[in-house]
Amino acid sequence: MKQASLPIIASFSLVAAAVLTACGGGGSDGPLPDKVVAINFAAVNGSTPVKCGTQLTGMGSTGVAADVKDLRFYITNLALVNDKGVAVPVKLDASKWQLTQGTETVSLIDLEDATGACATAANTAETNAVITGTVPGGTYVGLKATVGVPEAMNHSVAAGGVPPLDSTALLWSWQTGRKFTKIEINPVGGLVKPDGTSIATYNLHIGSTGCTPKLDAAGVAIPNTGTCTNLNMADFSLAAFDMATQKVALDLGQLFKTSNLTKENGGSPGCMSGATDPECAVIFTELQVSYGSGSDGKPINGGAAQKIFKAVAK
Repeated sequence: MKQASLPIIASFSLVAAAVLTACGGGGSDGPLPDKVVAINFAAVNGSTPVKCGTQLTGMGSTGVAADVKDLRFYITNLALVNDKGVAVPVKLDASKWQLTQGTETVSLIDLEDATGACATAANTAETNAVITGTVPGGTYVGLKATVGVPEAMNHSVAAGGVPPLDSTALLWSWQTGRKFTKIEINPVGGLVKPDGTSIATYNLHIGSTGCTPKLDAAGVAIPNTGTCTNLNMADFSLAAFDMATQKVALDLGQLFKTSNLTKENGGSPGCMSGATDPECAVIFTELQVSYGSGSDGKPINGGAAQKIFKAVAK
């Protein structure tokens, strides 16, 4: 009898273990560990890498050659899209290039290195081309983000402020906010103005417009405050993106594809987001942001039709 009882006891133990595992106890089921995120960024002209000191070719509607003078932009609210179609916010690491305040995040991508035409007093040799952080464990197949700075952060003090919002080169004092995108290029031969004179640089400065500061009880403007009627923040998404093998590329060739970089037709030199600037309409079309009289400066259909950001191999 004692010998016969051993198999029975063993069988009972196996059944109990199976029940325990099925109920979630004693097994390996549970939350997956967080996934480390490192999203690399770059600039390209079509398929050609872009960098300071290397001349671009075939730029704009006239195919002019041009030199990069500045290339910086803010990315806000970066998220990875999982295999269920849910956009999961990236929890940013703490660093001088990225900042989290409440539920909002912002990172500075700085691709100018103060060489070549980028060797100006406003530029620095230090660069940053990556956003780092974590997301909950899982399978991720895409990416979503916005070019810009959340309005709650946009009007904070710059000089001596919190990085990466402490760059005075990206401060847009006349609009009490930041330049979300600061891309400056020098087309060969410059840009000819209506009066026949020329300027050297096409400035692309995208930021919120229609901004007014808050007033104190005496009606005096409070420094580093403001609200804007047109946020001009550009959404973009990549339906297929693998951060292990790909990086996010800003295609300057596509961005300036329909711009005549040899002529300046009035207003600010280049496009500085003004509602009546003749150079801005085609740029905002590429950004897929509402522009012009009566516009609200919001992304068009979540930036679904924009082509300036794309996934390329590392």
